[in-house]
Amino acid sequence: MPTKNDRATLVAMPNSVEAEQAVLCCILRDSAFQADIIAALKAEDFYQTNHAVIFEAMKDINLQTHRAGDENKSNTVNIASVIDYLRRNGKLSDVGDIDYITRLNDFLPGTANYDEYLSIVLRASKMRQLIRICGEVTQKARSLGSAEEAITFAEEEIFKLSQGGSDGGLVSLADETSKALWQINERFKNPGQFRGIQTGFRRFDRLTNGLHGGELIVLAARPGVGKSALAMNIVEHVAKQGKTVAVFSLEMSNQQLIERLLSSMSAVPLEQIKSGQFPGGVADLSKLRVAQDTICSTMHLYGNDYANIKPSEIASQCRRLKAQKGLDLIVIDYIQLMTDNGGGRDSNRQQEVANISRALKLLAKELNVPVIALSQLKRDAEIRNIKGSKEGGGEPVLSDLRESGAIEQDADIVLFIHKETDSSGASKFNLIIAKHRNGETGSIDIRWLGNIVRFVDEDYLAKSGIRLPDAEKQTQEQPVESEGEPEYAAEEEGSFIKDDKPED
Repeated sequence: MPTKNDRATLVAMPNSVEAEQAVLCCILRDSAFQADIIAALKAEDFYQTNHAVIFEAMKDINLQTHRAGDENKSNTVNIASVIDYLRRNGKLSDVGDIDYITRLNDFLPGTANYDEYLSIVLRASKMRQLIRICGEVTQKARSLGSAEEAITFAEEEIFKLSQGGSDGGLVSLADETSKALWQINERFKNPGQFRGIQTGFRRFDRLTNGLHGGELIVLAARPGVGKSALAMNIVEHVAKQGKTVAVFSLEMSNQQLIERLLSSMSAVPLEQIKSGQFPGGVADLSKLRVAQDTICSTMHLYGNDYANIKPSEIASQCRRLKAQKGLDLIVIDYIQLMTDNGGGRDSNRQQEVANISRALKLLAKELNVPVIALSQLKRDAEIRNIKGSKEGGGEPVLSDLRESGAIEQDADIVLFIHKETDSSGASKFNLIIAKHRNGETGSIDIRWLGNIVRFVDEDYLAKSGIRLPDAEKQTQEQPVESEGEPEYAAEEEGSFIKDDKPED
């Protein structure tokens, strides 16, 4: 919205005074449409200052109520209520007095084409914002020390504009309450409509209602316990739902990730894929081709294995992907291998990791997608786990997150993979929800199928009809059974499941 001092320089800025007058006329004349029009606009969308002032008055009137008998009713925006509001607030002379409001009220013969006038006003507003951004980008390009910073700034601002997002300052929580109540009502009518992205671990999905846009999910464990494996299992399940996933692997190459994915999907052991020795011969190759066809035809997966990638580069690439193809989930493996833009030779590593953690949370909010970031645990967690049987403190805790407490602070969900090995050598794995900002915490039993690099829960075992060897049996007498799916039972040694050490 231009000020008086800006008028000389903004003469050529895109605008349509007539469309603005038509929109204000529609608000004044038609109570059926006025709420929709007011909700679609902001004061800064108007080029003329007096139109912005009039619109602000209309918006405030629309939010107010009056008593009619025993009921509260919303105030109606009309010529009388607008003139009264402006007069009481000392702004009537600023907008052109009563005569201008009267001319606006009579500007159109009818209001049937209100949506056309509205689109003209919004288009001109976007164009002015784009011109402003271009000016700021030009200034940044002249003043910033690196081209990367200028490009990141340009992409961020243009992406915000294209998505309609910006920092609008303080907003009325009364407005937000009505939106929230509408969503709650919709969830009541159709509970599945607002369910987040399903990970394939059914109990985890029940506890969290899935992964939601804007969330930072930190998945942490000691080296070799299986962070990368579990993350790729989630990636596989999400991509099979037809969703778009971006994977940034700072530790493994894209080729290694694909081999793991092929093994998990085809049930051909990873060691056979790596060696090229297939006991099943052509049959095993056929399974791999089927998995390949699924990846190529139905799964929208994108990967970047550049080892020195920075948070700003991840953000830039994800913005571009979302604008071009859509984006539903981001996975980063892992935080401690990343460096920050501002990390100089003498920078504090703990502060650098804090900056990275904050950048990933902001990325999740900006793109409105969940971000799963893998993280290392301190060695203390491993030492405590070894002593856990004696001292009773084997499970990892939030303070075990390595290098920065900011990770714990920024994360909406913190997950730990916890491995316990008993005296017989059998291992038990748990997925611990140590922090859940919007729900309950808990611990979920999971199983490691070492030969196909996959973690599964009891529901998966029941659905697949996979049987466990005696060493892997749970202490519970009855198996966990998913609805309408077959049971599993104990089997002889040499079962399909191997208790191999997971690879990260």
